Amino acid sequence: MYKIMIIIIFASVLIRPAHSQNNCAQILEQAEQLFDQGIIEDIPELLSRCLRRGFTPEEKMRAQKLLILVYVFDNKPSEAEDVMRRFLRDNPEYRIQPDDPAEFTLLFSGFRTTPFMSIGAFLGSNLASATMLEPYGPYNTNLYEGRYGIADPGFQAGAAVNILLAGGLELNLESIYTINSFSYSNLQYGFADVYKKETHKRLEFPVSLSYTFGSGRWAPYLRVGASYGLLMNAYSDFKRSYTGTESVVLSPIEELQIDITDRRNYEFLNAVAGAGIKYRIPRGHFYLDLRVFYGLSDLVVAGDRWSQDPVYTFYIADSDFHLDYLTFSIGYRYSFYRTKRR
Repeated sequence: MYKIMIIIIFASVLIRPAHSQNNCAQILEQAEQLFDQGIIEDIPELLSRCLRRGFTPEEKMRAQKLLILVYVFDNKPSEAEDVMRRFLRDNPEYRIQPDDPAEFTLLFSGFRTTPFMSIGAFLGSNLASATMLEPYGPYNTNLYEGRYGIADPGFQAGAAVNILLAGGLELNLESIYTINSFSYSNLQYGFADVYKKETHKRLEFPVSLSYTFGSGRWAPYLRVGASYGLLMNAYSDFKRSYTGTESVVLSPIEELQIDITDRRNYEFLNAVAGAGIKYRIPRGHFYLDLRVFYGLSDLVVAGDRWSQDPVYTFYIADSDFHLDYLTFSIGYRYSFYRTKRR
């Protein structure tokens, strides 16, 4: 008995929305027939319940258009404008169709709907390397042969708020979680090959201006700005091997996952430049983004340079450097619109 009651309850819950939707579709057809017959007084009341809830998006659009015409022909301009505002709130990217009535087109042309802000999220990968500012080490730095390079691809994910300023110009406010990985290598004394892979986990807060060219489905853009960052964690993997005859008598040394967070500056600044392309979809964009982050800050804590274990184990000290990296991201933006009377 209980099972039968449960089945009946579930069936009623599933059937009721479908019944309501079918009923609203019939009401819309009835309202359109009344309009064709010139009987317009009862149409607003007839459509009111289904406009609140019951129409499909396409039916709601038809009903709002019909209601606008009803108020226009009934000489109620303020009511017609109110419905037009609701219509544009629901359909901010609507474009006039060839079969739209002249009265609807005329009222529509009196309004302007523009995006004023968008929010979005993105993720991607990056390639990082460092730029030497001044070499340091327990050897003659005039004979310095160390070099920085790219290690493993990194990762970034972030969120953005984009504010339209004028035309295609936007102010972009972002927060990004970034993992960068880069390498350092040096051949010391002609026989000791030292390799270090360093990984940083960061929070960055870029502020940039971007300009979008054109308003088609595909639209390229350029970006320029700056980024303030905070270091969350840094660690290094060290390796030392030998070449020539020394490799016969000396064993390689390897130390992994050494925490060096306290040896790196907590705050830093980057310059940012980039380009990308947007693909317009209803109420937003997908986009591909390419950026260069150019380091403006020395990342090394100078006071700890000579108090580190690697100085004595691997015969290297932290040289002053800043970090640069190239990012590639894919993202999505959702747009918010504002409707104004022209």
